[in-house]
Amino acid sequence: MTRIFNDPVDFKDEVLIGFGAAYARYVRRVPGASGFVRAAGPVPGAVSLVVGGGSGHYPSYSGVVGPGFATGCVLGDVFTSPSAEQVHRIGRAADGGAGIVLAFGNYAGDRLNFAAARERLLGDGIDTRIVYVTDDLASAPPEEADRRRGIAGTFVVYKIGGAAATRGADLDTVERLMLAANAATRSFGVAFRGCTFPGRGEPLFAVEDGRMEFGLGIHGEPGVRSASWMPAAELAGVLVDAV
Repeated sequence: MTRIFNDPVDFKDEVLIGFGAAYARYVRRVPGASGFVRAAGPVPGAVSLVVGGGSGHYPSYSGVVGPGFATGCVLGDVFTSPSAEQVHRIGRAADGGAGIVLAFGNYAGDRLNFAAARERLLGDGIDTRIVYVTDDLASAPPEEADRRRGIAGTFVVYKIGGAAATRGADLDTVERLMLAANAATRSFGVAFRGCTFPGRGEPLFAVEDGRMEFGLGIHGEPGVRSASWMPAAELAGVLVDAV
């Protein structure tokens, strides 16, 4: 596959510049921060939802900033958690005075950096909660559900939180609904080929021709089994049975 890009080092920043220019009616950059808030800013007196994680998972996370969804988003480098400083800056810009929920997929770097940012926001006098999403059933057994990664189900949990905040729910309620949504959400993925980092010639992982991998993580984490290609109806049955 042919790809056209500039210096790979500038990939994330150029994506942010382009997204902000294309969708200025919806989002605005936060000065000195790697992310966006809604163009109109936070709603005064409403709970704010800030989501984030590594770049490379488009439309996450910029594409979910808007009414009824996230108030702001923060992005790290490709497949890399944003720093605590970046999360803190976006949180400050997104604060509407009724508290903030920081939401992200369950990955070690994100948990560490978002937790550090929460402490800073609490120090600023902003009541801040954390919700990390654990929907990937392939990544840990049911008795260790807290270790499961966050994948496609993050969108469901974010939407529930954003909708609740838009309807005027308080911080306790938004947090409770998001935790309940996470507990009720399961995902199970299938991949046919690996992704390729900007500037690299080879994919992160390879899938044998004619085969598919079940349970691969969104960063190339190992799956649970391999199988030959199968018709869509059969594949749907395998995925639904697992969920």
